[in-house]
Amino acid sequence: MELNPDTVVWEYTLKCDSGCLHCGSDAKDPRKNELDTAESLGLVDQIADLGFRLIVLSGGEPTLRPDWKTIGAKVNERNLDFAIISNTLAWTGKTIEDLANLNPYSIGISVDGEEKTHDYLRGHKGSHKKIFDSIRALKERNQTVCAVTTVNNLNFRELQDIRNRLIVYGVDAWQIQTASPMGRMAKQENLILNSQAHYKLGKFVAETAERLPHMNVVSADCLGYFGKLGERLGKDNWRGCGAGTYGLGIMSDGTVKGCLSIWHPDAIEGNIRERSLRRIWEDPNNFAYNRKFKPSDLRGDCEGCDLGDLCKGGCNSQSISFYSEFHNSPYCFHRHEKEFPRSK
Repeated sequence: MELNPDTVVWEYTLKCDSGCLHCGSDAKDPRKNELDTAESLGLVDQIADLGFRLIVLSGGEPTLRPDWKTIGAKVNERNLDFAIISNTLAWTGKTIEDLANLNPYSIGISVDGEEKTHDYLRGHKGSHKKIFDSIRALKERNQTVCAVTTVNNLNFRELQDIRNRLIVYGVDAWQIQTASPMGRMAKQENLILNSQAHYKLGKFVAETAERLPHMNVVSADCLGYFGKLGERLGKDNWRGCGAGTYGLGIMSDGTVKGCLSIWHPDAIEGNIRERSLRRIWEDPNNFAYNRKFKPSDLRGDCEGCDLGDLCKGGCNSQSISFYSEFHNSPYCFHRHEKEFPRSK
């Protein structure tokens, strides 16, 4: 299989000052023995030397570590694209100035509903006001802002209101993804979208992308593929989960996975304190669930599918969180349209 290293999502710390109901990491306290500044700087070099294009600092809340600016500067020094995802709760005016000075490729900010719903989902009153104050300040400094919305049964009906607000605030991009039953959300399964709601969400994303060509409306890989709706979303040529082929996830203690959202022991490929990132990435036995995929690996409803050799069973994070197995994502436009042909 040809490898095309592109994006590293780095859980810079598990420490978090929010308490989101949908948090897949159940983030609160830092992990034991998180990478220190020197180790983190060395890791940036290793990522750059492997030819990756983009480093995304995630968490937890990455700006709770005081050295996040040092890492951002190092990423710029190595001529990689730098992005960060934040809830903005701990931000001050200086945080915004520091971000503007780094001029990231993208600043991702979580927007999970109108005020009441957003604050409830995030477990922090005043969070909604804080994020939009932060977005306004960033846009005044000509920064690229991407709103990230995790859709569930509480905020599903507020998507049009969210869209209108993002337009007013001049947000550059909007990534829309679905909540999965992992982390804290494993205890909130009543909030998970069913198949019909998921398909309606896909329609909303397609309509929004068509109506707002100036805004980069992104359907995350967990949203669905193929079918008539997949064509509208540009997902008719999708070639499967990118974990370990073009994407990489690194936990704050140096543990390496293909994707941070795949919570399965078989997804752990090593630790940079024990082996170099290059040795982990180039190990022919690592990331086998994707690199050595064959159609006979498909499970559940994906088994025997006429498109299974292309999509490889969809998003493996969803497959694991729903069914504890790879290659069987429940969210599939192609399958939905076959079962409900009038929905197209």
